[in-house]
Amino acid sequence: MELELPPYLIDPFAPITALSKWVGRVLTQWLPEHPLTAFLEYWIYDFVKMAILLVLTTTVLGFARRLVGVKWLRRSVGRSDWKGTVAGALLGVFTPVCSCSVTPLYASLLHAGASRQSAGAFLFAAPAVNEFAIVVVLLVLGWQGALLYLTLGLGAAMITGRYAHKFGLEPCALCNAPRMQVFAEGRRPLLRALVESAYEALTLLRRLSVALLVGAALAAVLVNYNLRPVEVMLQIGHAWWSPVAAVLLGLPLDVNAAVALPILLPLAEAGLPLGTLVALMMATTLASLPEAAVLRLLIGWKGLAKLGAWYFAYCTSVGLLLNAVMPTAVSDAVLP
Repeated sequence: MELELPPYLIDPFAPITALSKWVGRVLTQWLPEHPLTAFLEYWIYDFVKMAILLVLTTTVLGFARRLVGVKWLRRSVGRSDWKGTVAGALLGVFTPVCSCSVTPLYASLLHAGASRQSAGAFLFAAPAVNEFAIVVVLLVLGWQGALLYLTLGLGAAMITGRYAHKFGLEPCALCNAPRMQVFAEGRRPLLRALVESAYEALTLLRRLSVALLVGAALAAVLVNYNLRPVEVMLQIGHAWWSPVAAVLLGLPLDVNAAVALPILLPLAEAGLPLGTLVALMMATTLASLPEAAVLRLLIGWKGLAKLGAWYFAYCTSVGLLLNAVMPTAVSDAVLP
């Protein structure tokens, strides 16, 4: 089954992606063809992409805060109640990014004054439950599977936000959060607001640059390492513990929803159960080693361990439960 998706669906941030790839190619084109050259090119590309996302989002949020004040922020992602958590989760649904790119956006939200509840919900929803991930699940599992995946993902995002403090998602000192009282006295002239916001964004980039470099290096290792999740999962097949294996395999990988499509399709066509496929899709898109490298700087090792344990527990529990309730092959149950 061959599917060709429009470029803007495969990568909604296509201009940033194209520019970053061009930078990586230009800086390495003088080197001989070698696996290390491919590693270096991807390392540069991924770092440039994350740096641009961090600077752009921080600048835009800072500019809006200076220009129109902070009331809009307090009424949405600045809230610490369930409304703020819902706002963060919905913002994640409409922000299609991969797991390695969500951490700069998470830092930018905290920097702008978002509550830990809202930012925590966004951190879960943006890579795993964004609109493109839903399209991928719709293509593979049908509308029933997509609706189930969306419901489970939003539920998990809400839990992540509600118990953000339990998972170690505290506002970090590096992000200068909270900033709710900053610039509350009035609006700024356009040029001054833009310059101040850009300077603020570059300062945050400098603070996170080492973590972004490490994260990009890990992404380059994963991309250039010949790991074949399809073959591994086909060998495991219908074993009762297949969701556990899917999560253990998927969580470290740097995979976005577009890359998950060619992984899920052959597994669905081979008749793997629904729970295994949902667990694999959520795990591969939700987190990655590059994301962990940046999050470690923001929330520390203890917070990272708590968050990783929550991600693992949720994805495996969902997979095992769905397989127990719906043991039939997905091709017989929900495939269109």
